[in-house]
This record gives sequence, structure tokens and C-alpha cells, in this order.
Amino acid sequence: MEGTQPVTTMTDGTDSSRVRALFRLALEENDRRILGPELDHGRGLVEERTALHSRQVAAWAADRQRAFGYDRPFAVVALGGTGRREVTPASDLDYALLFDDALEGNGFLLSLQDELLHTGRFEEQFGFRWQALPFQLEDAPRLAEKQLNSFLDLQPVHDPTGLTPRFRERIRATYDAFEHFLHVRGFWQDRWEKAAGQTERLDRFDIKNDGLRVFLAGIWTWAGKGFESSHDVYARLEDPRDLAAYEFLLRIRCFVHLRRARSGEVRRGGDDSPDVLHFDDFLAFGEMLGPGATERERFEFANEVRARLLAARRRVARFAKAVIERELREGRSAMPGGRVVYGLGGLTHAALPASATDEERSGAALTLVLAAQRYGVPIDPTELQRTFRQAGDWLKPVPELTALLYEERGNLADSFGFLSQFEGAEDRLFPGYARFEASLDARVMAEGRSLRSGLEREKLRTLEGMVADGRRKLAEAVSPGRLTDVLRTIDPAVEAALLDADHLAAVKLALKTKRLPLTAEDLRARDDARLPLYERYSSGMSDIPLAEYYRPYCLRCRLPEEVARLTESLIANRRAFKEYAETPNDAIQVEDFARRCGDAGFLRALFVFTCADRAHWESERDDPARWFNSRELYSKTLVRFCPIQRPADRIHLLGCPEEDAEVLRDFGEDFWAGEYRQYATVFVSALRAMMESGSATAAKAVLLSRGTSPILGIAARDYRGLAASITGALWGAGVDLRQAHLFSAGRHGLALDFFHLTPNGQPWGRELLRTIEEAVRERRHIPHEAPPDLPRLAGRLSLTQWRPGLYRLRYETGQNAGGLVYALSYLVYRHLGGNIFGLVAHAVRGGAFVTVYHSLPPGLELDRAQAIVTQRFC
Repeated sequence: MEGTQPVTTMTDGTDSSRVRALFRLALEENDRRILGPELDHGRGLVEERTALHSRQVAAWAADRQRAFGYDRPFAVVALGGTGRREVTPASDLDYALLFDDALEGNGFLLSLQDELLHTGRFEEQFGFRWQALPFQLEDAPRLAEKQLNSFLDLQPVHDPTGLTPRFRERIRATYDAFEHFLHVRGFWQDRWEKAAGQTERLDRFDIKNDGLRVFLAGIWTWAGKGFESSHDVYARLEDPRDLAAYEFLLRIRCFVHLRRARSGEVRRGGDDSPDVLHFDDFLAFGEMLGPGATERERFEFANEVRARLLAARRRVARFAKAVIERELREGRSAMPGGRVVYGLGGLTHAALPASATDEERSGAALTLVLAAQRYGVPIDPTELQRTFRQAGDWLKPVPELTALLYEERGNLADSFGFLSQFEGAEDRLFPGYARFEASLDARVMAEGRSLRSGLEREKLRTLEGMVADGRRKLAEAVSPGRLTDVLRTIDPAVEAALLDADHLAAVKLALKTKRLPLTAEDLRARDDARLPLYERYSSGMSDIPLAEYYRPYCLRCRLPEEVARLTESLIANRRAFKEYAETPNDAIQVEDFARRCGDAGFLRALFVFTCADRAHWESERDDPARWFNSRELYSKTLVRFCPIQRPADRIHLLGCPEEDAEVLRDFGEDFWAGEYRQYATVFVSALRAMMESGSATAAKAVLLSRGTSPILGIAARDYRGLAASITGALWGAGVDLRQAHLFSAGRHGLALDFFHLTPNGQPWGRELLRTIEEAVRERRHIPHEAPPDLPRLAGRLSLTQWRPGLYRLRYETGQNAGGLVYALSYLVYRHLGGNIFGLVAHAVRGGAFVTVYHSLPPGLELDRAQAIVTQRFC
């Protein structure tokens, strides 16, 4: 018949349309009772409504498991309010799918999600929808905060193999009860406690968040101790009126939900939550009597409901506050063993016997510090005169010190800041620290702001901020693999997040103790009479050789020997990135650096250590070009340790057509393994146009932004003297250079060059770019005779072989560096006939250094080139 709906059946032959009709009838009966005048059946209403939904879910789950033939342990469970059997007309349905099986590629799970999420088949069959997250047993230890709280009320709906109690026991064996308590108390402090003091408010009352959850804060505080369900706690309440008040709130929530749904009213103020009552809702309670009641009857009834509602709000607030405050007064155990408790004043440790050894006292003290760091809670001030009394006289390195280094939560810098209150305490943990924190170095002398101990803790905070930021980026990334690909643009935060526990602990320890062990470099500095005294004696404070400094920690603190070795290596190589960044990162240098690092793990640790150590002193803002080079060195070296395709073979990731890829590929591995590859797409169309047109005068200049280091990128037809044309144009425009890297595509005769500019406070726009492009096209600034205004070279020049077939011209002067890069580039082009591939210039106090990296033409030997330099350049 036309218009007849198709009839579907479950695998047991049940008519789904009949199932849906019966469900709707039962729900309508529940609705009728909700709209009626009975006030004391809140519990019955929500339990009935929960059962109606759960029966449908259970029948569907059993049917789908039978139809699919899935024979592994599987369960559908109710969580949160659904698990407490407290479903109201507009509340969420909280169900979950449990598996003792892999979730990835699980065909049965995919079929369930298809019916629930994609096709809407479940809703079509049963008349309501729900979205359930899947979990496997291995997920249990990872549950935390809001999700863990929801699992307190885990209840089976369909569980033929008893998976639900196994899941609960796995959680109970692995969860952190104290962390759960802090989670609940945090919400209490942030919102619920304030709501508890506003029980007379009528303009806005969120019955879920400011009523029901106020009561549940007390229930969850108790339930979290042994991971019990809320109903287990309900059964133990001393005063039944507390639970009755909560159930009255459930009753009113049902009424408000249903009234809101049936009236279709739009909430004012943009607040469309069905849980938020406004003044008009408090006036509507008389509607429960129905149309047959008189106005006076509805008036009196509404007064009664408001009075009971006010009493319920006050009672649940009083209950929760008493539970939480009593918990704090009695002390909540914070760590296994019950020796550390959290009370009204903060963390305290059980009293130690008078016979306690220094090691035992140290263990107790550092356990308190560890708990404070892990949970982000304070130590009770009274502990300053109890557990920590005279700590500088007896504190020793113990295993809890290693635990502090490995703790991923909290702030290690704050932990050491707490210990710094006790004179001599940190020196007992780290020999030489007392001399270190009172000493001076170049940074202290320049800033005149803080002792070195404060600066050291600043570095630890920077590291921990990097790790947190990197983990957030990885968690939020749509494709985390793209963030961890070795060919991506290097992000120090992501690199920090990728460190394993041992390498991260080593970086922390190295930042804390960098200046304490005595190194060969420290001895050389002490013997250098040219240095001021504060620089000669700014390091090696313990006078303990580096090879011996960390050995005691392995014995006394159970520090893994590998971590001690890593820390030694980090300190021994603390200047490595700075030293290597002073010259171009060619293949030979990268291989040498890779041998120095040994493996990718240490390379990453050294990079992160360097970034945290230099974040505020000699930072990227101070020397952006050097930091660019450090990232490039790191990127190129990382490729050596990772078994991936050759960098140039990954051009297809850019998504460009093959004709563009052909041009880009010609720039070679040195370009594609480094940081400049990120700019390839900016120039690819211009490069292809140059190749296709065959024009000898084409050029495209673009200002590229890289933080504090503006970079001028230039694509052009390659010719000898190109570097002199560009540097001459920049000099004429009053722009100074920090460095330049020049790449050639030999087969196509193209160049892609990058010049790091020194900011001068002037805006650089299209006019500068046009000047550069014209200079390149017209081959300006490279006349046969030297320009009359070419800066005179009045410093020290040296020409040496840098690599086989490659040379380095170095110039040191006491004069201003302006124009020197152009002068040297021109002279290399005109008198040596060289091709330049790298330029470095940096100013120092009272002078400048300029280095030109270049080749020499065939037949010109080094000694003859050196003679030309002497005759022509000076």
C-alpha cells in the first residue's frame, strides 16, 4: 500500500516497528508521570527511564553480536548518569563498548559504529540515538579525570562473558585515587562551592552543574577512595534526607526537561541548555497539577515545590561541603603507604622516629616534594619546621631525587625552588651548587637581574613548557605523523615531546648541573688570563671531574647508568650546535656531527638541551641566523639516523606536478635535507618558467619571514658573480647581511639563494625586491674595474682550503661591517674567478668577521690564489 513504512526485523524475528511502538508507549507513560503532581518518585522516574533505554541497547547488542558471530569478550556498559540509572528526558545517554581485543581494524566494532554513527540504523529501529566510545582492557590504566569519574558508575547492559567486572578491577588496580580526589575538589573549588552559596538565586540555576553535581562532589569524594559505584555510597549515607534531596532535584530536572521540550521555547540570553532554569521556570511548577486545578491550588503547590527545591539545594550543598572539608581535616592519603597525606594546610609526612637516618629523612623530605610536584598541591608550611627542619645539614641524594627527574607532571623548577629555601640543601644534592648560585657569569653581568640559580630554574621551566606544548600539538594534530616526519620544519617543542623518559631525565639533570662538573674546557678558561675573573671561574664549581661527577648518583639514587652517561655527554657537547652552526652544514660536516652524536636519541636530546639552555640568552632573537643553522644541522643529521627515502625523493609530498618536481629535484640532497626546503613551493613556478623560457635575465625576489630572522629568497638564472650582484644591491639599499646560502640546479642552470638580513628598523617592501631583481637581471655591481666606492679592506685576510676543492676566505676587521660582504664577494668573483656558495658575517664588540665560502676555477692552485689575495685584496 502506498505510504506504508517498511517493516524490519531483528535476527530473532522481532518486529522492529513493534519494538519501537512499545518503547514509545512506555516512554509516554513515564512522561505522563513526570508532568503529574507526585513529587517523591524522582528515583523511580529516572530508573524506569534508564531501564527503557538500556533494554533496547542490550537487545540490539545481543542481536548484532549473534548476527556477526563475534565470539571474543565484548560488553556494552552504561557510564556516568546512565550508569547511576538517572536518565532524564533531555540528558545524554552514556554508554561504552568494551572489548578484550584490538580496536584497530576490528570488523565487529566497525559494523556497530556504522549503525550508530553513519547510517542511523539504530535510531531508525529504536527511536533514539547514542554515541559510544570503544575501550579495550589496555585502556584502563590511561583513564583519568572526567573520563575516570564517569567509569565510577560502570554498569553492564550487555555482557555475556563478564567483561565489566574485569574492566572495573583493572581500573581499580591502576588508577590514582588521590589524583581523582584532586580532580573532584578542583571542580568544587572552581564552580560547585560558589554555586553552593547561591541557593536563593532565581534568575539562573543550572540544575545539573550547580545542583546535582554539587551533591555528587561529596559522593565521588568517597567513591573514589576504592573505586566504588555511586550507589554503593548511596547505601551507606547516614542521613537518608541527603539522598532524598538529591532525588528531588532529579524529579525537578525531569519536569523542566519535559516542559522545555514540549513548549519548544527558546531560552533567553543565548543559554539554550535544558538544565538551566530561569525565573519563569520557578513560576511554572503549578503546571504539574494540570488544567483542572484552581489558580489558588496551583499557587500553593508552586510555593511548596519552591520551598522543597530551596531546601534540597541547601542540603546537597551542606552535604558536599561537609564531606570534602572533613576529608581534608582528617587527611587524604596522597601516595601509596599512607605516609604522605593531604590536609587543610597542604601535604604532610608522617612523623619519623628519632632514630631515623639521614637517608630516611631525605627520602621523606623528597617524597613530599615529589608529591607536591606530581599533583600540583602545596606542602603544609608547618613541614618547614618538621620534615625539612635544618635540611641543609642532613639532606642527601636518595632514589626519590631520581623520581623527581622522571616525574612527567608538575614543575621540577618549582620543586628545586622549594628546596632553595634551605641554605645548603641543593649543594648537598648537587656538589658545587652553592658556589654556582652565588657566582657571576656574562649573563648575570649583562642583565644585573638575578642570581644564576634563578636563571637555571628558568631554563627548566622552558624545557617543561616545550614538552607540554609539543605533547599538546601531537595530541591535537589531525596527522601526528606529519609532525614527526624527519623532513618537516623543525619545531623544538615537538622534538622535546618525542624524547623518551631516559633522555628527558638526562636533559633535566644536565640543565640543573651544567656548570658543576669540571671539564677540560673549564681548566682552559681558568688558565686564560685574557678573560675576566668571573668568566675564568664561572664553571666547574664542584672541582669534581665530569667523568666522576655522576657516578655516586647511580649508587645512591638508582640513577640508570645510561642516564648518567647521557648527562655527561650533553655537558661535554654543550657548545656543539653553536660551534657547528658557524660554518655551512655540508655533507662532510653533517657526517662528522652524526658520528659525534652516535644515534638519533642523543641528537634529539642535545638539540632540546641546547634550545632550553639558550632560550633566553644567546637566543634566536639575539642571533636568528645561527639558530636557523642549528635547526638545519639538526634536520640534516636526523636524516642520517632515520631509514627513509632520500630527501629529494620526497618532493611528491608537496603535491606539485612532475614538471615542477623535476626542477626542484635538481637542487640536490643538501637543499632537500635542510631547512630551506620549506620555501621551495614559493619559487617553483618561477623556476619552471625560467627553465621553459630559457631567459638569461629572469629573477624573482621574495621576503620570507622566519621569526626574528627576515630572509630574502631569490630565484634566478645562475651565473658567476650572482652573489656579488645581490650583495652589491643590498649594500646600495643600506641592508646588512648576517649570512647567505646559495644553491644551484646544475642541469637547468638555475639558482635558488637565501640571504639572512639584519633588521635595521626600516620596512622592506616591494621597492627593495624590485631593486634586487633588476640588479640580478642586469648583472649590476660586477663591473670589470672595481667600483670607486668599494669599501677598503683594512683588516686581516686569510684564504684556506675548507673542503677538497672548496675554499674559505676569512676577513677580520675592527671597522664597521657595512659593505664588506659585497667587497669580498666582488673580489672573489673578479680576481679569483670563484663561485660563491656561502657567506657569513657577524659583528662583535669592536669589529666584524666575514667569511666567504667558494670554489676556484680549474688550474688555480691554493698558493697562487693566496698570492692574489695578498696582491689584490689588501
